[in-house]
Amino acid sequence: MTREFILGAEPLFIEGDKRGCLLLHGGGGGTTWDLKEFANILHAKSGMTVWLPALTGYGTKPEDLYDVTFDDWLSDAHRGIDKLLEQCEQVSAVGHSAGGLISLILAAERKEVNALATWAAPYGVQSRLLLLLPVINRIPLMKRAIPEKHPTGIPSWLLEQGWIGYDWIPPRVGLVVRDGMKRLKKSLGRITCPVLVIQGSRDDAVTEDSPRRIYDGVASGRKEIWIIEGAGHPMMNDERYKDDLFARTISFLSECLIRDL
Repeated sequence: MTREFILGAEPLFIEGDKRGCLLLHGGGGGTTWDLKEFANILHAKSGMTVWLPALTGYGTKPEDLYDVTFDDWLSDAHRGIDKLLEQCEQVSAVGHSAGGLISLILAAERKEVNALATWAAPYGVQSRLLLLLPVINRIPLMKRAIPEKHPTGIPSWLLEQGWIGYDWIPPRVGLVVRDGMKRLKKSLGRITCPVLVIQGSRDDAVTEDSPRRIYDGVASGRKEIWIIEGAGHPMMNDERYKDDLFARTISFLSECLIRDL
């Protein structure tokens, strides 16, 4: 079945050399729009082949998220790697927020992933609603009190940039992310590729200890952690931080992948 995407939220494929990079956007209402600027800069600066798919339920309408599962998103990532491997000899991944969570588990399951960078990947989240959802879901009377629509609360400065995404998502998406975080804790020790973990010091969505927990948990021989002072959750769209974020991520991936294949 063909998905009808919101204009600007479509998947993006940029053909390049034999090195590929899978980009995975977040799950808080964002779309491929969030990573398209980086996708184009990554290709222009490095020459890599880039694939930015739309995760299941995103880029169309919020109602498409009602039945989504973490396995749907993980399958999107596996298909993304398979797509890149059709023409690339080395592949890497970059994921923001839930996309970072997915990319970490992907790297644990697919040894073909040669390098990985995460931006604000959650080992834990700050949302009280998310922490309580499993309990609320088991109590019928409390379950009725959960609103059908959870506002995504996109900051005005991002909307002014022309941000494209959902202004609400079903609260149950929180259970999907929670499922992913449970899997992550069991997967970190199986990640052996080079890993760059990045988070902003003012991230109000992901717990402060998330980057350190991820960094300490992976079994990679090469791993780096970078806390961007002052940056919030959507750091890749913030004019104050995105240039340095893009440059360091591209440098890391370029060092980890062999250019002349």
